[in-house]
Amino acid sequence: MTPRNELFEVSSTYWLIVFAISSYAVAGYFWRFAFGTPDGSGRWQRVTALSAAIALCLTTVDGLNFTQRQLGANFRMFGTVAVIAATTGLTWLHLSHWKLPRSLFRSRFSGWLILLSSVSLAGWSYQRFQERLDPPTKKPTLLLSTPGDKQVVHEFVAMTDRNRPIRVYRMAEVGSEPLDEENGFNVEFMESTIQRGPADRMANCHGWVFLDSQFLISGEAVKQILDDNGYEVVAEPKAGDVIAYRSENRDIVHTGLVRGVLNDGTVIIESKWGIEGVFLHDPEGTPYSTLFEYYRTPRPDNRVKIVPIDELPLDE
Repeated sequence: MTPRNELFEVSSTYWLIVFAISSYAVAGYFWRFAFGTPDGSGRWQRVTALSAAIALCLTTVDGLNFTQRQLGANFRMFGTVAVIAATTGLTWLHLSHWKLPRSLFRSRFSGWLILLSSVSLAGWSYQRFQERLDPPTKKPTLLLSTPGDKQVVHEFVAMTDRNRPIRVYRMAEVGSEPLDEENGFNVEFMESTIQRGPADRMANCHGWVFLDSQFLISGEAVKQILDDNGYEVVAEPKAGDVIAYRSENRDIVHTGLVRGVLNDGTVIIESKWGIEGVFLHDPEGTPYSTLFEYYRTPRPDNRVKIVPIDELPLDE
């Protein structure tokens, strides 16, 4: 697939044509370099030079794409002019030296420049053809930010089935600050990962599972919910179960929901990655941990009640 930020979209067929034309030019120039110019070959020499010039002009497209991607806005004009100027100069060199004799072809700098530019064109166009035919398998990355600037919500608490309150949090100035790369880490998407929802700061993974994405809660609070709301560990998960990921110290670091189990036993998990998006993935397909357990409750759902502080019973 051609990147969307390219100025011109170029297919594998395009680069195959450029490779064929530049290969013809390379063959023609090497013949002149090795065997000289046979009599009556003026037309063949012109065709060789014209082929190289056409290949140069077609490759300019890639130079413009590179300029658009790599240079900042203040330097793109300079880069574009440089690409066009270099291509124009090399094209003129090929077309104006098509009668270059064998002796000068070996000794002149312009002869070597003509030969090397043709070889470079052939090599570059072949590489680009292979990239278009078989794109690199580099996986995109996602910045997972940690909610270091969370604030306690004083108006509400979550209440377990045993009437134990759980402190809830929200991010400071929700949605107004960009995600901080210094307080996060990059992870690679696994091949089976599918994004289902955009990033938002209203809830972390635990708040998405238990609080309808209204607040953030801690891993310690999840332990309390599992204890108070009748959850038990199960070996064979089914849709609606909770999956809890643990660290080596048995701390809960991530939670999600089982969305289904395929006929071959593959378990499909949906979870919110921190304060980023919501993803479908396999149980091992998260950056948090490979240690996990499935939990099931007899309750009709996993929601935990959110209660205003002023409605809590007063201690006697």
